[in-house]
Order: sequence, then C-alpha cells, then structure tokens
Amino acid sequence: MLGAALAAPVAFLSAPWSLAQSVRSIAPQRLVSLDLLITEMLLTLGEIPVAVANIPLYRRLVASPALPDSVEDLGPLNEPNLEFLQRLAPTRVLVADWQAPGLMPLTRIAPVLPIKMFAGKTPALVHCESLLSDTAELTGRQMEANTAIATTNAAIDAARTLLSGFSRPVYICRFNRDGRNIALFGGNGMLGDVANRLNLRNAYKGRVNGAGVTNAPLSRLADEPDAVIVHFDRGAETDVALARLEESALWHALPAVRNNRIVRMPVIYPSGGLRSAERFATQIGTQLAKFADG
Repeated sequence: MLGAALAAPVAFLSAPWSLAQSVRSIAPQRLVSLDLLITEMLLTLGEIPVAVANIPLYRRLVASPALPDSVEDLGPLNEPNLEFLQRLAPTRVLVADWQAPGLMPLTRIAPVLPIKMFAGKTPALVHCESLLSDTAELTGRQMEANTAIATTNAAIDAARTLLSGFSRPVYICRFNRDGRNIALFGGNGMLGDVANRLNLRNAYKGRVNGAGVTNAPLSRLADEPDAVIVHFDRGAETDVALARLEESALWHALPAVRNNRIVRMPVIYPSGGLRSAERFATQIGTQLAKFADG
C-alpha cells in the first residue's frame, strides 16, 4: 500500500520523492514507525527501526517479531516526542494513514510516509502481503518478504490440515472487563480472513468495522449452541472479565461453557500483519484440533 500512500497529500513529504529514489538514496536508512503493524512489518523484514511509538503496547499486543532493546521509544502513537525524534535524525517516518492528519509537525523533521492500514473489501492477508512487499521495496528486502509470505502460507496450510477433523462453528472474541460485552471478530479482517482460509465456520456472520471487529452483548454467544468460544488473553483485563462472567447466569447457561468448549488463547493483535496471522493460524489450529469430531 506504499503505492497508494504516494497519492497522499504532498504536504506529508518534505521533498519530492519516489519509491525507487528512496531505495537508491538511503543507505543505511534510519526509519521510525508510529504504528504497531508498521513496526511488525519492519521487524519481519529484518529492518530494525531506530525508534517506534509505544514499545510496551507493541510488546504486549504484537510481541513477535521481538523488538530489540536498541530501539528507542517515542511515547504514545499519536503524540510522539518531537524533540527526541529530531535528535534521532530519522531519514523517514512511517505512519498509518489515519494518524497522518494529526502529525503534520513531523514533516519539519523528516519525510512522513502515510500507509493505508485497512484492507476495505480486499481480504486482509492479500492486503498484508501487498503491504509487506511494498515495504520490502522501500527497504531493499524483497527476499525477506518472499520468505515471510511463504512461511505464513505454510503455517496456514499446516493448521488447515490439522483442523481437517474439526467441524464446529467458532466464535473468535475478546471479553470486556464489564463481563457483559464482547468484541467479535470476522469479515475480511485479519483474524476473520485467517479463519476463512482455515475453512473454519465463523459463528459470527454479522457486520464488522474496517479492522474486522464489532462490539456485541454477551448474549450473541448463544446464537450457535454447538460453537467453540475462542477468546484472547489480555492478562489482568481478561482475569477481571472472567471473574465477572463467573457471576453471570447467562454465561453459565451457554452450551460452550457447560461443555467446556472454551479456549483462552495468547493475545494476537487483530490488526497485525503476516507474522501475527502466522501465529494465530498455528495457535488456533493446535487448540481447536482438540475438539475434532469423534
């Protein structure tokens, strides 16, 4: 999607620029990322940024690829430390397109490249492959991109084989602290697209936002009595949610709860890239294979 980013307002670039010129002129590059997916993509390619925004959030939600200790933390995603950023002297700052309008001051420090994050009607994994390939062109790491794409597809193929004996519908969700509401994943979002490639029947077929998620009441989990409920472990937040669910009569009435068809899965960033998709496919394949038919 870097190609589409070039169509963004020219104010985000401090000088006339083209992708080919960028590859030739920056050696070595000093890239900065202000978005979790962009950080994941750079690290997937073996390109270590000099700084990223919100390192603790990356390590909690994305985690893999691991972020080296040498990478500096610029603070919040939408409010990076501009004085520190200027001292770092980056050659380019990569931001999500939705962040760009609020980050105009960064153009006084380095060229700012907005990248379209959401896939729209395009399946998320197709979009992620395109994003990674374009980022590889920017960094001169196409071989690494090809390897990452092949590795992700192989992981999905392996998980699909593992799930060949599984036929139940699946809810993919995150419990809210209040114990009454949930986030449901589906559609063309990354998690929904991986589930589709695994030939899983997503129990939620309703509308989702651009990130492939919607908010819903807990009662939606009763729509498919035969389903397995997969939810993401967000540490203390999930502990609080589960404690409140234990006090809920509706929760205990769900067939999945009564029959122990609940999977608490290590957190996956739902707007992540190919590495996140690979981890999700491997995790859900391993977990759901335990509920295979027969």
